[in-house]
Amino acid sequence: MQNNNDNTEQNSSGAVYNIKQRNGCLMFVVLIFGIALAVMAYFLGKKNGTKTIDSVAMNNVLIQQIAELSSLEVQGTASIKSTNIANDGSMTDELRKLFLERTVNLTIPYVAKYGVDLEKQTVSIEEKNKQVYIVLPNPKLLSYELRMDKADAMTRQGLFESGNHENYKRVEKKLYTQSRSQLEQNPAYLRQTKDKIKKIIETYYAPMDLKVDIAFSDEIKSKVISPPLQ
Repeated sequence: MQNNNDNTEQNSSGAVYNIKQRNGCLMFVVLIFGIALAVMAYFLGKKNGTKTIDSVAMNNVLIQQIAELSSLEVQGTASIKSTNIANDGSMTDELRKLFLERTVNLTIPYVAKYGVDLEKQTVSIEEKNKQVYIVLPNPKLLSYELRMDKADAMTRQGLFESGNHENYKRVEKKLYTQSRSQLEQNPAYLRQTKDKIKKIIETYYAPMDLKVDIAFSDEIKSKVISPPLQ
């Protein structure tokens, strides 16, 4: 009888030990499984994060919008003087002053805007080793407006030219053409436009821990430009 009790106690002890052993194994398996899930989640999240950054870094449309919005606005005044008087003191010149003089002094404020025109061109973007290479078309004068409502004009007309406004219109048109041509070729404003565009795009990429190399088409020498994006 005692042996049976001993066997019962031994069996009970063995059952308890087996249950504890199984619980320990189960906890170990759960722990390993949890660690595996955590590691997988980490790398999956890291992978997805990288895809997101790459997607933002290579967003051609967004860079186009930034470049187009990074325009440089310039304000100033354009002036011109047109006259048919020589002021040489001759009798002929004095008669011309009296009857045929056409003198116009014209000063008009203007507003000019410089930037990159991407209507028919695309931005080339390449990302490699934490470095983003961007190629943009050359900046140019995008718009030019004379503020005619603020024009300062002085005109003198001879007796036979009184009421003739054609000369004034001609001088006004000449002022627009000449001043616009000068601004189109102004190297200082074109350089300022490049610097402004570069600074804004660099600021955009800074939070991504990416270095950005921005070049304009006239600066490309030995660099290889990828084909325009469709």
